[in-house]
Amino acid sequence: MNDSFDVFEYFEFLRDRWKFAAFACAIAIFAALATGLLLPKRYTATATILIDPPAAGDARIATAVSTVYLESLKTYELLATNDQLWTRAAGQFHLREQYGLPIESLKRSVLKVDKLRDTRALQISVTLPDPKIAQALAQFLAEGTVELSRFGGREADEAMIEDAAKEAESMKVSLNEAETAWRKAAGARSTEALRSELSEDSYLKSRVEEQLLEEQTDVAGFKNDPPDQVRRDADASRARAELLRRRIGELTRSMDEKSKALAQQSAREEDLKAVLTAARASYDAASRRLADLRSSRGTRTEWLRVVDPGIVPQQPSSPNVPLILIGAASLAIFGSLLYLTISFSLTRGRRHYDAPLRIATHGDD
Repeated sequence: MNDSFDVFEYFEFLRDRWKFAAFACAIAIFAALATGLLLPKRYTATATILIDPPAAGDARIATAVSTVYLESLKTYELLATNDQLWTRAAGQFHLREQYGLPIESLKRSVLKVDKLRDTRALQISVTLPDPKIAQALAQFLAEGTVELSRFGGREADEAMIEDAAKEAESMKVSLNEAETAWRKAAGARSTEALRSELSEDSYLKSRVEEQLLEEQTDVAGFKNDPPDQVRRDADASRARAELLRRRIGELTRSMDEKSKALAQQSAREEDLKAVLTAARASYDAASRRLADLRSSRGTRTEWLRVVDPGIVPQQPSSPNVPLILIGAASLAIFGSLLYLTISFSLTRGRRHYDAPLRIATHGDD
């Protein structure tokens, strides 16, 4: 007994029962057609947003066409699916009153947002039974997304400008304090005044030393005078010389004190000058940063714009009757073939087992 599969026998079996497969396909197509016609029509409207890269001057402009940059733009899908924006749209178009669904379920069944791969295009699709409402809602969400993006950009810019303004004001206060300290230090007893006083003392000391030398020379010239006169002149000269020596000592001590004061004042003024220079540089840098932020307001983030608000759809997106018919026919054909294949196997099995039984019965007779 040969149990191998016979292709010709199998196809003969299918040919004899083709009406079964045709009837199954007809029933499936009829049911699918009825279902497609009875299901409510839904229309999908799509609005497109173009995400422009930051304005020239921003460092990220160099990455505007890179794959990593384009992939990062998918974060704008979160902006388009913002719950507050959707709630506002649902309230404006009375969606909950019309469909009676929770706001979350309504959002999942109606809204679809997709950033097209390797592009800067963001598509917002809305599916509703009314094509006009679907288009209006898609346009509303697209414009709301653009406004949210611009509001967020303005908010970030204002925060940065406010921080920069506070920093500039703080640097200005520090600069004013440094200038005040510098003016006080320079006005109290500046290094120039000390140098001038020290120069005057030095000149006066040299003059006194010259006078002392002249007195000493005059004492030597008194030897030719009478003794009494010499004694009186010598005493007077020695007295003047002593006064001159005291004066030289006073001038020397004054010069030493002024030299120390000059060194301290010079060091203090140099420190204050360094602080003033640093404060002025910090204030200038903070002022330039503030001016740059104000002039570049709105140019550091992507710029969203609605390039296609969409049109009122004419053809329903669902139910897709041709697709339903194709799917039903395919399932009917597959199910019919599966059923007939199983029937063929069972029929061959019974035929093989019935033959020995008939032989055995015939032998008893």
